[in-house]
Amino acid sequence: MESESEKRFGFLVTDVGRLCGKRFDDLAKSTLDLTRAQCRALAYLSHHGEISQASLAEILEVAPISAGRLLDRMEEGGWIVRRPNPDDRRERLVRMTAKAAKALDKARRVGDEIAAEALQGLSQAEHEQLIALLQRVRGNLATAVERNRP
Repeated sequence: MESESEKRFGFLVTDVGRLCGKRFDDLAKSTLDLTRAQCRALAYLSHHGEISQASLAEILEVAPISAGRLLDRMEEGGWIVRRPNPDDRRERLVRMTAKAAKALDKARRVGDEIAAEALQGLSQAEHEQLIALLQRVRGNLATAVERNRP
C-alpha cells in the first residue's frame, strides 16, 4: 500500500538518494579504494577545481572538522593535495591528484551502473525528461537558496 509519504517530493528525492548511496556502497566495495564520502569529495573537486577546504566542507554539508579528517585520510592516500592559499593565510586550498582522477572515472562507472539499474524500464525519452526535470528542480532550489542567503 502506498503511503502519503510516497507521494511527497522531498521524501522521494531523499529515499532515492539513500538507495543510490547504499547501492553505490555495495558495488564500490569490490572495485574502488575509496569510500562514498571520498568519491563525493572528488566529484565536487572535479567539478569546481581547486577550492578552499571550507568551501568543500560547505558543499559536502559537513562540519569543517569532519571535512578536515576526511581530507587528512585522502591526502595520506595520495588522492588530494592541500596547500596554503596565497591570498589568505588562514585558508587551505584542495585539489585532486591524477591518481584521484583515474579513481573518479571508476566511481563514475559504478554510478552509471546504478543509474542503469534505477532507470530500468524507462524509455530513452523518459530518461531524458527525468534528468531535465531534475535539473530544473535543482536550478529552482539553487536560486531560492542564493536569494535567501544572508
